Amino acid sequence: MSYLINKRIDFTKSFLYRLSIQADLSGFSFAILNDHTATCLQLLRHSFAETFDHNDIYSEVTTLCKKFPQLKARFSSVQCVWCAPFFTLIPSSSFVPDKAAYILQSMHSINDLDEVYFYPLPQFDAICIYSVPNSITAPLVKNQPTIRFFSIAPLLIQAATPLFGHTRVLFHYQYQTLYLTLMRDKELLLCNAYQAPEFTNALYFLFFALRQWQLNPESLRLYINGQISKQNRQLLHNYFPLISILSDSAISLPSSEYALLYNTILHQICVSSEAL
Repeated sequence: MSYLINKRIDFTKSFLYRLSIQADLSGFSFAILNDHTATCLQLLRHSFAETFDHNDIYSEVTTLCKKFPQLKARFSSVQCVWCAPFFTLIPSSSFVPDKAAYILQSMHSINDLDEVYFYPLPQFDAICIYSVPNSITAPLVKNQPTIRFFSIAPLLIQAATPLFGHTRVLFHYQYQTLYLTLMRDKELLLCNAYQAPEFTNALYFLFFALRQWQLNPESLRLYINGQISKQNRQLLHNYFPLISILSDSAISLPSSEYALLYNTILHQICVSSEAL
C-alpha cells in the first residue's frame, strides 16, 4: 500500500477539494482532487488479498478509514464507484421505483443487505439500476455522511459520451470483468459487463458485440482503460488501428500507465444517484 501521488494538502481547506473512491473485490483506491486547479493532490491504491471476499470488506475499509484520517475530512463532494457487474439499464418509461430491486434481482444475485440505487440517464431515456454491498456503504457513510455511491456503468457511459469518433467503443477490463460501452454519435448502443477470467475471453466478447451491431474494427475508435498489459494492448493493436487510452479529463496523471489504471477515478459523476 503506497501513495502514487502525495502532494502536501492543507486539510483546513479540504472543503475546496473532491474525494473520489473506487473499489472492487481486488482493492480500494482513493483520490483527492482540486477541480479548480485541475490537479490530483493524492492518489492511493490498496490491494486486497487474493482470497478476499465480501465478508472481509467491512473490516478492511474500516481499517483504511482509521489509517488515513483524510478519509474523514470534509470535502466539497464525495463519491464512491463500486466496480462490479451488478447493474442493468432499462428504458425510463419502464421504470417503477418500487419494482427496481425486483428487476435487478431477476438478473443478478444480490445479497439481502446490498443497497439498491438507481441513476437516471435522461439523454438516453434510460435508468441504470445497480447494487452496492452494505459492507462498502456502511463504513464509508460513518466517515463521509454525504457520500454518494455509483456503479461503474454510468461513469463509463458519461466518459464515453464526449469522446471523439463517429463510432466508438470504451473497453474497460478490470478484475476479470469486461465492461463494454458502444456509442454511435450521441446514441448509446450498448453498456454491458461480461465475466472474462482471461483477456482472450474479453476479446471474444468484444468481437461478439461488434458483430451484433455490424461494426467494423478498422473504422471505429477503441478507447481502453483498466488492467490491460502491454502485451494485451499489442494484441488489440493487431485488430484495431485506432486505439486511445481513456483520458477525457481535465486532470492529468503522471504517465499513460497511470491513466490506463486510474483515469476513471478522476471523473466526477454528473447526476446524483438515488437510493431505493
